[in-house]
Amino acid sequence: MHCSFHAAAWVLGLGLVGAQALAGDRPYLSTHSAAAEEDDDAVWSVESWSQRVGAVRMLSLAPEYAFDPTTSLQLELSSSRDRGADQTTQSAEIEFKHLFNHIERDGYGWGLVASQSLDKAPGGGWRRGGVTLKLPFTLSLWERDGALHLNAGLAKEPGTRSANLLSAAIEYRLTRRSTLFAETAREGSSTLLHGGVRWWLKKEKFALDLSWQRVRAPGESDRGVVFGLGWYDL
Repeated sequence: MHCSFHAAAWVLGLGLVGAQALAGDRPYLSTHSAAAEEDDDAVWSVESWSQRVGAVRMLSLAPEYAFDPTTSLQLELSSSRDRGADQTTQSAEIEFKHLFNHIERDGYGWGLVASQSLDKAPGGGWRRGGVTLKLPFTLSLWERDGALHLNAGLAKEPGTRSANLLSAAIEYRLTRRSTLFAETAREGSSTLLHGGVRWWLKKEKFALDLSWQRVRAPGESDRGVVFGLGWYDL
């Protein structure tokens, strides 16, 4: 088996499958943004992405509704297949996000993200998964052409101790329609490195992401790619 079950499960958490602990805002896999979008008032968005990490293939779909620029609710549905173990699993997660200020006014933003996951193992039924709490912080950089995102939080899986979650990400707008991004995240003894580019095929409406990731766990190291599409202000 190319990657162990432990490493694969942690990767699934990053990709909104399995543990869900490290799910983040696109184009990131782990990191949440605390930058309020001023035009996000009673609007929908839909994001989808596929991942490959070692022997694991993942597909995710996430519709989100923004009640106002600072409060949103998202449902994430995911399916993954471990070709080495010949197993397929499904997950769902409900996520609530609230920001406490507006980055356009203050130059920074901070908030709270809470989520609950449900997992379905091969041949079994749905069961309650992990609970996650995060505090995201975002700092505007380069006269609003970039941003630094910092996250800290806790994840609690049923029957286990809570784990600390830490992540950091940075983005920089290259052109009017393209942004470079990179992030790193850590849960327990596992580390994620991830980076790529987002293209706006239609500005603020339709985005395409292409990125590379590497997951490190004790005695393990796997690489993979991520391809994503996002529709906004629906």
